[in-house]
Amino acid sequence: MATNKSEHLQQTLDTHKMSHVQDLMDKYIKKRDEVRDALIEKYAKEKATNPINSGSYAKHTAINTKFDIDICIPFKRKSFDTLSEMADDVWNYFQNEYEDEELIKPVRKQRVSTGLTFDIDGDEIDMDVVPGREINEDEYSTTHDLKLYVRPKNGDPATETKTNIKKHIDHISGKNPERDIIKLLKVWKAEHSKRYKSFFVELITIRAFDDKGDATPTGLWPKLEMVMEFIRDNVLTIRLTDPANSNNIVSDTITIGRKNSLSNDMRNMLKKIEEDSDNIKTYFPINDEFSDDDDGNGKGVGPTILTTQSFG
Repeated sequence: MATNKSEHLQQTLDTHKMSHVQDLMDKYIKKRDEVRDALIEKYAKEKATNPINSGSYAKHTAINTKFDIDICIPFKRKSFDTLSEMADDVWNYFQNEYEDEELIKPVRKQRVSTGLTFDIDGDEIDMDVVPGREINEDEYSTTHDLKLYVRPKNGDPATETKTNIKKHIDHISGKNPERDIIKLLKVWKAEHSKRYKSFFVELITIRAFDDKGDATPTGLWPKLEMVMEFIRDNVLTIRLTDPANSNNIVSDTITIGRKNSLSNDMRNMLKKIEEDSDNIKTYFPINDEFSDDDDGNGKGVGPTILTTQSFG
C-alpha cells in the first residue's frame, strides 16, 4: 500500500515538536535565563538593552533533535573601543569570572560568539553568546542594527559584519507553512548528516514560497515537493541576501561544490520518492522516541538527547 506522503510528513512534524522535550527545555531555558541575568549584571553600564534570544528556538523553526537557544547582547557604541575588544571581553568574563559549577571549561572562542557548554543532570547543552555593538550612538532601540566581530579562520583575517536579530525573526514571523517545510528539511539534514547552513535553507525556502505566490499548492507533500524542486533548479544561480544586511550575500557563503551537492540531493530524493512513496520515510523519518503517542501531544513520553547547533 502506498504511503500517504502528506500524512507521513505531518507525523514527522508531530514527533519532532519541541513540546515532547518540555521538561528538558525548561531546564535549558532556566540556564539561558541565568546566563542572561548574569550578562545584565556584568554589563549594566555597557549594554544598549537587555540580551535578546536568538536562534531557531526564537524563530520557532526548532526540532527536538537539533536546535539552538542562543543569546545576543547588544552593547552601546562607546562601550568598547574596538569590536575585537568587545568579543574578547565577553569570552574573558565567561572563562575567568562567571561562576557556575555546571559550566564546562574551557569556554570557546567562536567566529562571532562565545561558546558555552553546560552539563545539566548529565545532559550537555551548547549555548552561544553573541556580542554586538550598535553602529551609531543611541540608535539601537530604533534600528536594532548591530556590528559583530568575526574572528579570523583558516588564514582569513578578522572582519566585521552587520546583523539585525529582530529582522531575522520578523522575516520568518507568521510564515507557518514555510516553517513546517524548514523543519522537515532540518529533519532530513540532521538524519543524514547534511552540513548545509540552516540560514541558507531558511532563506531559499521562503524564496520558493514567494516565487509561487498565490499558486502555492496545498498539503504538506505538495509544498515540500515545490520547495525541493525550487532548490534543485535554482540553488546554483540564486542570489539570497541577508534580510538584516543587503551587503551580506548568503548564497555566496555556500561553495559551488556544496550547491551542486544540494541540487543533486533534491533531484535524487524527488526521483526516489516518485518511484516508491515509502522512500519518504527514509528521507524524512519520524522521531521513533515519540511515535507511540497517538494524540501527538507527547504525553507519557520519556526524555530524549538533544543536540544544539551553533549560531550562524
